[in-house]
Amino acid sequence: MTRYGLISDTHGNLHPQVFELFEGVEAIFHAGDVVGEHILDELEAIAPTHAVHGNCDLMSPRLPALRVIDAAFGKVVITHSHLIQSGMAHPKTFVRHFAAQQPRLILFGHTHQRYQALHDGVWVVNPGSAGKPRFRDVPSLAILEWDGERKQFTFDFIALDWSRKGLA
Repeated sequence: MTRYGLISDTHGNLHPQVFELFEGVEAIFHAGDVVGEHILDELEAIAPTHAVHGNCDLMSPRLPALRVIDAAFGKVVITHSHLIQSGMAHPKTFVRHFAAQQPRLILFGHTHQRYQALHDGVWVVNPGSAGKPRFRDVPSLAILEWDGERKQFTFDFIALDWSRKGLA
């Protein structure tokens, strides 16, 4: 089993549980709205981190608008989706939008809502917002497990409790 950490919309706040939950992951994929390069530094202390620019991020060489990563299971496209989402009826249209990259996984953020679906053989996933709740968010992240022997994906969405003493 190869494990990957999927996270988005941290908005400058990294929940302490992330360190435990992402321990031992092969890599971390962050779908934007990092809001502070200190978050990237903290995630890099856990595992190699691949992040993209979100609508709340300052421009930075560490945060391109789009990333295409080669992972053990194939290509990963990471986008915040704020630049392509308007006018798109459903995340399944991301598969057509990114067809040239031939992804096995498209990770997106921006909506603050968990999403996971298989569209035309491509997993389209939003891990939700991992930052402190801003709207009616239920903060979350996800762990992707890839079973290379069975060629099988498993996604585990984990809620983050920001209401604990000292976190809110």
